[in-house]
Amino acid sequence: MSGIDRRSLMVMSALGVTIGLRGTAQAAPNGYPETYQKIIDDAEKEGSLLIYSIMSPENWKPVIEGFNKLYPKVKVETLDLPASRESFERYLAERSTNSRTCDLIATADPGGWIDFQERGEILDYASPEAKAWPDWAKPFPGVYTVSSDPMALIWNNTLVPDGKRPKTLAEFIDLAIANEKAWRNRITSYGVHQTTFGYGIAYAYVKKHGEKAWEQFAQLAKLSPRFERSGGPMTEKVTSGEYVMGFFVSAITFWPRLNDPARAKILGWSFIGDGQPVVLRGIAIPKGSKNVNAAKLMLDFVVSEDGQRAFGRGGLTPARPGVKPGDGIRHTYSSIVEAVGEQNICYIGYDRDAVRDYDSFLARWKKTFNVA
Repeated sequence: MSGIDRRSLMVMSALGVTIGLRGTAQAAPNGYPETYQKIIDDAEKEGSLLIYSIMSPENWKPVIEGFNKLYPKVKVETLDLPASRESFERYLAERSTNSRTCDLIATADPGGWIDFQERGEILDYASPEAKAWPDWAKPFPGVYTVSSDPMALIWNNTLVPDGKRPKTLAEFIDLAIANEKAWRNRITSYGVHQTTFGYGIAYAYVKKHGEKAWEQFAQLAKLSPRFERSGGPMTEKVTSGEYVMGFFVSAITFWPRLNDPARAKILGWSFIGDGQPVVLRGIAIPKGSKNVNAAKLMLDFVVSEDGQRAFGRGGLTPARPGVKPGDGIRHTYSSIVEAVGEQNICYIGYDRDAVRDYDSFLARWKKTFNVA
């Protein structure tokens, strides 16, 4: 056979492989029902997917990469909104005018999810992955959990000596009161009077501990803490020494900073052994979705073990029980439970009491901390 014939045969073989691949539909994941193939086929015909979320492109990057390896014919776009409730507000505004809107919502706003469910806007989709998840992670039909992000105690290692670094909020308060004169105005956290995110954290802790929690807040108030709206400023100011310590600080805002060895020497942290707040981020398909099959594929991938690990590499905390740290994942729900005990978890989830009690709780918070 001549060199030209050999080259022609190689080209034809390559083309045959390519044509064969293009003609082969993506197979359903192992363990999924046979009927799932129709969802894949219909999703590939839809060809695109729009997600509203509060997560950054960095959070989504490994998820979308993993999803596209499975479903390369579905183009994924994310619109990352600045406030938790904005996903719902934008969707509802667009839905009311029959405008193009999102196909999937992923956000951490318990009150928003409760309102969305009461409006009847959530598609009741039963994921093939649902059986792997506990009830707390499936609050309403069609709503699943993206991540379980913990709040933590943080401190400046140069200002808080080794041996005195707290593991519980009670130890944190004792240490702060013992240094009240030097540390006044140098303790930080989220302000309930400033953000609904801060409200959810404080409310979940109070619901677990009752009046004891309010007594602890009154002790902290003696130090005139300075409140922030987000975890980034808290972390930066603790690192610089402007703040000595912070309580109920979002761990996913400072864990990435610990990859810097110089910063890791300065910034210390701990889970909260006597009441560990964990923020649950929900995900669901709204009834106004135009690409509902593509949305099902993404939702199923997000709540699968592979999707959870992808979000972990993107900086969130995998919520699916059994997923372990490693491969770029610092902590998971399971490792948090191992650290503090499941009985000490305070879920910042879908509590209708939190919606009902907001005004009275806020009034007491303002009085306790003497803030406007």
